[in-house]
Order: sequence, then C-alpha cells, then structure tokens
Amino acid sequence: MPLTIHTDCRYYKGSMPCVFHKKEGRLCDNCADYDPIRTRILIVKLAAIGDVLRTTSILPPLRAKHPGAEVTWITKAAAAPLLKNNPWVDRVLTVEEDYLAYLKNESFSVGICLDADQQSATIHSVAQCAVRLGFVADAAGKVQPANDAAREWWLMGVNDSLKKQNRKTYQQIMYEICGLPLPTVPPSLHLNDNHQSFVHDLRQRSSLRNATRILGVNTGGGGRWQFKKWTLEGYIHCIDLIKAQHPEVGILLLGGPEEVELNQRILKAVDGKVVDGGCHNSLLQFAALVQAVDVLLTSDSLAMHIGVALAKPTVVLVGPTSPWELDVFGHGGILDSGIECLACYLSRCDKKVNCMNTLSPAYVVAKLNEFLPQP
Repeated sequence: MPLTIHTDCRYYKGSMPCVFHKKEGRLCDNCADYDPIRTRILIVKLAAIGDVLRTTSILPPLRAKHPGAEVTWITKAAAAPLLKNNPWVDRVLTVEEDYLAYLKNESFSVGICLDADQQSATIHSVAQCAVRLGFVADAAGKVQPANDAAREWWLMGVNDSLKKQNRKTYQQIMYEICGLPLPTVPPSLHLNDNHQSFVHDLRQRSSLRNATRILGVNTGGGGRWQFKKWTLEGYIHCIDLIKAQHPEVGILLLGGPEEVELNQRILKAVDGKVVDGGCHNSLLQFAALVQAVDVLLTSDSLAMHIGVALAKPTVVLVGPTSPWELDVFGHGGILDSGIECLACYLSRCDKKVNCMNTLSPAYVVAKLNEFLPQP
C-alpha cells in the first residue's frame, strides 16, 4: 500500500519528518493534526526595523480573513529576529539571502507590499501573486499603488502637507490597504528565555534588584531626524524629578550605538541615579531589556514599538514625526509640545525654540506618574 504524504500540510518539512512523526511515529493517514494550507500570503516589509514590528498588527486579522493561510514575510536581515518566533508567520526570507529563487518558483494567493520604496515594490512585482495589495513597481521601476486603498498612503509619502494633515494611525492605514476590519490590534513580539538571562544578571548586580518598579528611559531615536531625541537637559531633569518623587523606582537607561555619548553625559550628570543598560546590545537583548521594565519613556523609535508589542505602558515623546499616526493601544501616552511646526518631517532644524526643547520635564513626569507608584 503506497505511503500517504500530505505535502500540503503546514507541518510538512520535505527534508525531515514532521514534529508529530518525530515525537510519536505518527503517519499522515488519519493524523488529527493534519492542517492543509489553503491560502499562500506574501508580505514584503523591509524597513525600518520598528516599522516591521508595528506592521505585525495586521497578522491576526489577516489570518482570520484567510483561514488556513501560510504567511511568508520578506524583510531585511536586521529585522528578521523580530519575526522568527512569531506564531503568525510561517517563513521569514531576507533580501540579503537568495530569496529570489523562492519567488521564481512559487506562487501566492495574495501579495502585500506596505513599503512605497523601489526595492520593496520591485520584489512584490517579481513575485507571482494572484492579488496584489499595497505597492508595485512599473516597467520603469517607478513605485505605484497596487490597489485604490494604497493611494492615500502613497500620496502622503510624496506630499508633506498631506502627511501632516493625516489623523489616521499607521495601523489603521495598513488595515485599509489590506482590506482588514477595524479595530486595529497591537503588534506582537515573542521572546524566549535565552534573551532574558543577561537581563536577570544585570538586575542582580545592580541597584535594580531592590527596585519596586523599573522605569526604562530610552534615548534612542535613530539618525534620520535630529529632534526625534529629547534634549540632554530634558532627560536629566526628568530623571532627577522621578528619583525625588519615587526613590524606590529603579531607572534603566537604554540606547543604541548612536547614543553612546549622550548616555555617558546623562550617566555623569545624574550620578548613580540610573543603571546603564548599555548601547551595544543585540536586537533581542535590547527587546529583553524593554521587557524587564514596568514603564517605558521613549521617542518615536524602535523601543516604542517594542514596548507596545510587549504591552508595556509606553510614554512617547514626539516632535518631527506625526503623533497622530502612533498608537500605544491604551497602554501609555503620546506626548508632544503642541508647537505649530509639529510633524514637519524635516531631518534637521535650526530653530532655537523647537518641538523638543519645549517639551517640559514636569509634563512628561506627570504622565509617567500615572503608571508609577504614588508617593
């Protein structure tokens, strides 16, 4: 009798037995866990890393809309760790590897490209997709909306005035492009114990081990926009106020390679009031540090999206980018100074009075106090 092999099953490996055969010797015939793939979905979302993470908000309703779907996500290698443990994603391909071989051989029921840039749109156009949502590249390599719902986001990308007028969140716009029902849901991030052991060690060898709660202060904001980061004086004054009002709260200072000098200046100024989380952690180590805090203060940055994905109360300081596109899903707050030129999307600014130096530390601490123990 010929052996039955369900090659359409979600658990089929091809080069090795499936998990159920490996554990129990189970065969395909009459297997209770046979899960046939009915729809193949391709998502192209390359950058930035924080945007890749917040785009995971589309996955639960996308899987609900397409029962039995298999999701392949193409991204950049730097963002791939944020997706590889996600139960909603079946396969992650990176542009640094030979992803084109897969695209030339395979076909997809639905293709979704949510980046209006040439590389992403071209990848989407090369793939064999019965339905395309988001963006494609034409024969001249120019980015075009693939469906009517993507046109609004495309126009905002080329017109700063339209971008500033927008009052929809990023997730709402992505849902509209994908034809998904509202309300939107938070992004998802899944860490394992290996990423958290070094955080435990950090707590045990620092003053954080005695803290009743931990406030994470992330100074990172990337290098694209000068005033995504708060001012040195703002961070210092905020830390001083928190420690004066909440001496029992531990403060963990976070940042990336671009924040080494800034964080060193903060550490020197506050003289032992914070614990240095370091600026050279891996992506998932950084995420584990965010998971260790009870409340997160950050700019509109990767840390914000990690905090939201981990359901941490996240207070976000916003200046040159749009506060209206951000969503903390009821856990935290989005703060801006209300200055007229807010959401200018200018990479550099020479104004003496600007969106960041008009953000009052007292205003920020008042919002943080909503999530910290009351004195």
